[in-house]
Amino acid sequence: MSFLNPLGFLLLGLVPVVVMLYLRRVQRREAAVPTLLFWQRALGEQRHRAFLGRLRQWLSLLLHLLILLLLVLALTRPEPAGLALTGRSTVLVIDTRARMQALDAGGESRFSRFDAALAVARRNAAGAREGGSLAILTGGDGMRVVSPFSTDPDRLRERLAALAPTDAGGDLGPALALAGELLAARPGDRRILVLTDDAPLPSPALPEGVRLERLAFGTPGDNTAITRFAARPEAASPQTAALLLEVANYGAQRSEGSIEITLGERLLDVRPFALAPGERRSELFPALPAPADSGDAPDRLHARIAAPSRDALPLDDHAEAILPATPPLRVLLVSEGNWFFEKLLAADPALRFELLTPDAFEPSMARAFDVVIYDRCGPETLAAVEGNALFLKAGPLSAAGEALEQPLITDADPHAPLFRLVDWGAVELLRALPLSLPAATEGWRFETPLRSFEHPLIVTGEAEQRRMVIFAFDVAESDLPLRVAFPLLISNTLQWLAHREEGAAPASVETGSRRVLAPGETAYGPDGGVARGALVPLRQGVYRLDTPPEGTRLLAANLFNEGESNLRAAPAPEVKRAGTAPLMAVAATRPLWQWLVLAAFALLLLEWALYHRRETE
Repeated sequence: MSFLNPLGFLLLGLVPVVVMLYLRRVQRREAAVPTLLFWQRALGEQRHRAFLGRLRQWLSLLLHLLILLLLVLALTRPEPAGLALTGRSTVLVIDTRARMQALDAGGESRFSRFDAALAVARRNAAGAREGGSLAILTGGDGMRVVSPFSTDPDRLRERLAALAPTDAGGDLGPALALAGELLAARPGDRRILVLTDDAPLPSPALPEGVRLERLAFGTPGDNTAITRFAARPEAASPQTAALLLEVANYGAQRSEGSIEITLGERLLDVRPFALAPGERRSELFPALPAPADSGDAPDRLHARIAAPSRDALPLDDHAEAILPATPPLRVLLVSEGNWFFEKLLAADPALRFELLTPDAFEPSMARAFDVVIYDRCGPETLAAVEGNALFLKAGPLSAAGEALEQPLITDADPHAPLFRLVDWGAVELLRALPLSLPAATEGWRFETPLRSFEHPLIVTGEAEQRRMVIFAFDVAESDLPLRVAFPLLISNTLQWLAHREEGAAPASVETGSRRVLAPGETAYGPDGGVARGALVPLRQGVYRLDTPPEGTRLLAANLFNEGESNLRAAPAPEVKRAGTAPLMAVAATRPLWQWLVLAAFALLLLEWALYHRRETE
């Protein structure tokens, strides 16, 4: 046995003082009374109890000495002998994933699973000094070392007070593997205690002798969640935007409620829903008004499930989306005259169109535009191409040879971004320019989404931040301008060349996903956090990305994780629930000095009862 505060033994000098107080004789006060007749019986009974009374006084003395000894031992803070060499080493792995924010009893409880796990962690931290050293890790996408091995309960409790669950998912496997590495070189009894819920627990390879224990919190519950929420302006109509929202019922019973959608402070729509168990439903808003401002200032869309009938996880009842006010594309047409393209570009409100003749054009002008359209002209080599370019029956891939007369369209890639909603089935071409893909492409990657047998009719190319599209035919030498496919094809092509095609630069990500930031880019989170180099959003909300000199853009982070929202997953086998832990296991986490103080208090109550019994007799 070792003592952390041996100076407490100096208080044993109070033992003689207690003994002297009991040996002191009480001076009786003399008083004259008229008769002793009424006192004879009482004096006789007192003589019979004199010996027993002295025994009671000695028993009281022993109780007081024992109380003093227990208090002195508590002040010395005793520890079991050899704890520093052979004591217990424990790594607490606290699950901080989003599902730990779930509330039991259908969301009626005020305490989450994480609150219950944190209470158990505090009890373990209180017994760290007498029960062994303790380290604390968090599991999930926000995995980190909260505290290294320590025997200071105050320090451990301070670290636990700063813990909070994240809004992300993740896997507990990396945290368990790190816990095993921390325990690999520790002597004595070693264990990993995982505080989580009923979700399946991975089985990592742990060092020999390391025990893996688990306490589960919460019970499977019903939950209704927003699983998808995305918005983008329509490419052909900047005045409107498409909005898609999906709601899922992960419960075992029917769920009813309503969905509220707001744009900034303005309520856009409220729609009721009723979902059967396991059902999910998608809602499409095809005519959502886009921001009135044509600048770069984005607007925030917010979706919320109002009053769901059954919901255990409030976190996934709301989602954010960013609806940017997309500026118009700056397009330059270099042509001697192309009536179809001039009218089409001038009629598109999503474009800012300018026209130049080939004689007035200089290659350096291409840097001021998002896309340059070369009509039967333009650079003849790949090295001379500046910016993003669309070549019409011209370009650096033109090959020598005769033109293809009335080429048939034999192969059209339906997944090509240029061909979204474009039907090539009845399009006829008069002639086409022969194209040849070079072997050495100088960093360019080329594809042929439209072919006539082995002859490419449309070629797309990418090189770093530049893009290129080559039409081997002139639209005036085809019936394409007479078809609906013509404006769709040109709009899709210009959007793709300007890196604004559908799915590029998403304005929404899943919490916990890693996003590499551009050099000089800084991300500011909704909780005030700052990230550089890489962003891992652990909180739902809107993140601001500042990229000088381009400016500022917003990024919405939402849960959208079925593994976290589905709280009725099959429980893992042999799960030990926190509520069924034996009393001795909880008592073992208490420091020894606390039990000594409790014992002294119990003896003090016993002495108090004996004293009042003597007085009443």
